[in-house]
Amino acid sequence: MDDADADLLVADLVHHAVGGDVDAEQARAAEGAVGTGIVGEVVDDWVEARKRSYTGVGDAMSAGDRDALSPGAAEVRDRFAADFQHALHDRPDVRKRWALRYRNKESVAQIAGELAWSVAAGLDQIVPTEHLERTVRAAVLHDFAETVEMFADSEGDDKDAESSPESWHLNLTPSVGKMLDWYIRCFPGEAYATIGEIQRQAHTTWKMPAADTLSALRSALSLDGELTEQQREMYFALLEPHKDTD
Repeated sequence: MDDADADLLVADLVHHAVGGDVDAEQARAAEGAVGTGIVGEVVDDWVEARKRSYTGVGDAMSAGDRDALSPGAAEVRDRFAADFQHALHDRPDVRKRWALRYRNKESVAQIAGELAWSVAAGLDQIVPTEHLERTVRAAVLHDFAETVEMFADSEGDDKDAESSPESWHLNLTPSVGKMLDWYIRCFPGEAYATIGEIQRQAHTTWKMPAADTLSALRSALSLDGELTEQQREMYFALLEPHKDTD
């Protein structure tokens, strides 16, 4: 085999290896035909790069799971598998629906609804709300700090250094706005407490009145959130501070 043929074989093997059609052992076995260690070196480099890639890390973390799920996803699967078994088999009133005469659309829809309820009711066992609260609060305050600083820099000497920023200086990036909106939709009670803490810290840091902080959050969610206007207005009405609150 001449050099040109060897180069073509190396290129072909690397192409198929990247596509997942040829594994490392197959590529190394072809070295005998090429008479060089180039293929092995190239494939070794590729294998190492793949291990460190997005796909490779996911594969490594799911290794050993029967469904190739990540550890967290496997925990969720196992938890709801147990819940579903209890709902479908351990309850006599549900188990009798497996009889042929109960196998109709209405009965199946009712069972599906009960299973869906068990997932929705267990959402707080999937999402670590205690830690999520701190993360959302930190993200909101970080976005606020960045935009306050940005407006302060743009206004320069025209702005009194001791004066408080305006409410429209408080902005959220779309990602943080969507995360806060999701938090409110899924955990309204926890989000209520989180927003109260955001108001407190905004007042401590920038002397921002609580009502102005609330207005800024409401505006951000109106742009990037999925709450309906009615839901948003009702929720934020419950957060409105008393008249004597800064």
